[in-house]
Amino acid sequence: MRIAIIGAGNVGTALAVLFKGAGYQLTGIASFSAASAASAAQRVNVAHSTDLLAFTRQAEVIFLTTPDRVVVEVCEQIVSQNGFSAGAIVAHTSGAHSSTILESASLNGAYPLSFHPLQTFANPDAGIQNLPGSYIAVEGHEKALPVARQLVEELGCKLLEIPTAAKPLYHAAACIACNYFATLIEEALQVMEAAGVCRDDGLPALYPLIEGTLKNIKRVGPTGALTGPIARGDASTVKIHLSALEKKLPELMPFYKFLGLATVELATAKGTLGDTERQKLLQYLGGEMQ
Repeated sequence: MRIAIIGAGNVGTALAVLFKGAGYQLTGIASFSAASAASAAQRVNVAHSTDLLAFTRQAEVIFLTTPDRVVVEVCEQIVSQNGFSAGAIVAHTSGAHSSTILESASLNGAYPLSFHPLQTFANPDAGIQNLPGSYIAVEGHEKALPVARQLVEELGCKLLEIPTAAKPLYHAAACIACNYFATLIEEALQVMEAAGVCRDDGLPALYPLIEGTLKNIKRVGPTGALTGPIARGDASTVKIHLSALEKKLPELMPFYKFLGLATVELATAKGTLGDTERQKLLQYLGGEMQ
């Protein structure tokens, strides 16, 4: 199959490198930015252009790896000039949007596909290194799905097929696990700094704990991996935490309480939290007494 890439950011560049490595022929890379297109194309030794239609008609699969906000606009612009061949597959890599935002491609006889790598792309090299072995979520036209499955397999990834209507919830889950996790660690570092530990020491100190927790989650799931004062029913420790936060970082108390209440439910599911301890924790954390 011949593949065209429209959008030369982190995801587009990484996919171009990985597809070429898997043996696919790239017809070219196009981007609004001439510099970005040239940089990405140089890595895979293919032609580049700022003309979005320069390589689409020759391709059987066209990836629109532009920012989410312009995916619809780019697709409609190409469609308006009959830029997709009949039977071609037009894919976007947005996590939040379903394949339905590419419905205009059907006017050219092309089939829409959503192809979202469940991985973080801090830069192209990170994406190239991290994507193999990761999951890719796909949904779209039934004639596009067999090709999507083949692409996932030949990238060395794992397939995750989801219902079209569920795409926003799927992406919300990914954001919680990735983006909000980064925020969680940032908040922990702020508390470490308030405790007198400089940031340069805080992350190295916490990282083995983070890594160990992730390994436990992989091994036994989040419920089985839960430890700490709430899992033990140690309400007095939670009370001490809240008192210290109130003095030093009062703005983080709602954050701590919200996560604490969710953790009470996890500890209850684990079966390590007695009713008396649960009620005390709910009292300290501002939850509804039961």
